[in-house]
Amino acid sequence: MTEFHNQEDLTRRHEEKEKAVDMTELFYDLVFVYAISQISHSILYTEHGDIPLYNFTKFFLMTFVFYTIWSYQTSYTNRFGMIRVKDIFFLLFNMFIAIFLAISLKSNMVSVFDAINVCVAILFASTSLQFFLTLRDKILAHDRFASIVFGSSMLVSALLALLAIFIPAPWMYVAFILSIIIACTAPIPFKKKIQLSGVNVPHMAERYSLLIIIMFGEAIIGLTEIFKINEFHFSYIMLFLILTSLFGSYWLKSNRLIHKENYVSGLTLTIAHFMMIVGIGLINASLVLNAKEPVEDTFNIQLMYAALAFFYSGMLMTLQYAHEKFTGDRQLRFIIPVILIIGFAIAYLTRHFAYTLTTVCFVTTVTIFLIYLYYYYKTHPDMTKED
Repeated sequence: MTEFHNQEDLTRRHEEKEKAVDMTELFYDLVFVYAISQISHSILYTEHGDIPLYNFTKFFLMTFVFYTIWSYQTSYTNRFGMIRVKDIFFLLFNMFIAIFLAISLKSNMVSVFDAINVCVAILFASTSLQFFLTLRDKILAHDRFASIVFGSSMLVSALLALLAIFIPAPWMYVAFILSIIIACTAPIPFKKKIQLSGVNVPHMAERYSLLIIIMFGEAIIGLTEIFKINEFHFSYIMLFLILTSLFGSYWLKSNRLIHKENYVSGLTLTIAHFMMIVGIGLINASLVLNAKEPVEDTFNIQLMYAALAFFYSGMLMTLQYAHEKFTGDRQLRFIIPVILIIGFAIAYLTRHFAYTLTTVCFVTTVTIFLIYLYYYYKTHPDMTKED
């Protein structure tokens, strides 16, 4: 293991065909497993037949916060991370602070707002420092540019989060939200130049896949709150197959149809997986509330199909990473929205019948999965021979 201050030669990192996910990264993910669990539970309560606006706001905002923190750390590790004292120190330090941020999810956000801002400011500043310290290593010019962009974005966001502690409402909320928005959007204008400092796609795809699996794990836990050991209902099969079809579609798209032998900016991949994570969280909420809580039919149908729209929109955004053999499959951008619109219309028109949402959602997700399966096994049979 190298010393904390040693300069590393990272000029040949783009020649790496594979970058393995290290155990320290998986250890870092553990706190996010807990955070995702707490965030998912924040929208499993209803008032007057729908989810309170506060719960929705908390779900989206805190998902945004944790995902931003996780994505920047993953982006750094993907580009410049190594098994060295400096990188392990920052990873463990950020994990320690993230634990306190995760604890805040148990409380009313207003009552712990200052604590949330302190944690966010520290995490953003820590990540910013990692990128700036990379400038001391031997790196290529475009990697240096990317480090400056990411480091500066995080630093500005950290200062805004810190400012939110010292100013009154409602400006403190504005400063906090701005800090998150800047962290997420500041690099976008520089996407073309950042692409020259591209991420290692196999490593990044694996990291995001692990996060998606964690979200599916939360959805499976949601099923355990619906299923009953002393009775069996036909809807249990459909509920399970809804999640299986969603996972199957993601698996085919990410593990089979994505071309992983290239370097890209990674910004689209980041946005796409955020949408999928939000989608899975809302799907879990819709299924659980539909089975356990007195939810208004129209609201739950809107919630479910908004969730499916988030999930499949994220899936469609990753088409740009597809194998060259799949560049003709752009018609998916037309087919999938049409299926969702038809499914929503049928569910809405038949909303007063029992098990309408479960049945229509089952047909919708299975149909889309079969379409992905068709593209994989039928449209490009030469690809299957390589597996």
